Amino acid sequence: MTRSCSAVGCSTRDTLQSREHGYSFHQFPSDTILRSKWIKAVNRMDPRSKKIWIPGPCAILCSKHFLESDFESYGLRRMLKKEAVPSVSLYKVLKSRYEEIQDCRDEVTPNK
Repeated sequence: MTRSCSAVGCSTRDTLQSREHGYSFHQFPSDTILRSKWIKAVNRMDPRSKKIWIPGPCAILCSKHFLESDFESYGLRRMLKKEAVPSVSLYKVLKSRYEEIQDCRDEVTPNK
């Protein structure tokens, strides 16, 4: 089964083609504090419970969501630094667009 990036709005899938394009995929850390930082950074809501989303054991993020400075190079291999937290192209951008749409709807909806 092909895994997909867990960031809202990201369609990157963990495939050979994605890896050939230079994308890497990273599981959520097991360290409780760092894991919490990742979850907060992803800023995703569980659609059923309407509470903060908790990643499952196979949840991943792609390298698009990390800065270049979050990686260390070892020859041809590139690894995510242990303290790295995702910060690029996350829900904050999409949330702003959502808020714009909501604002437009509020303007169109007549007052009761």
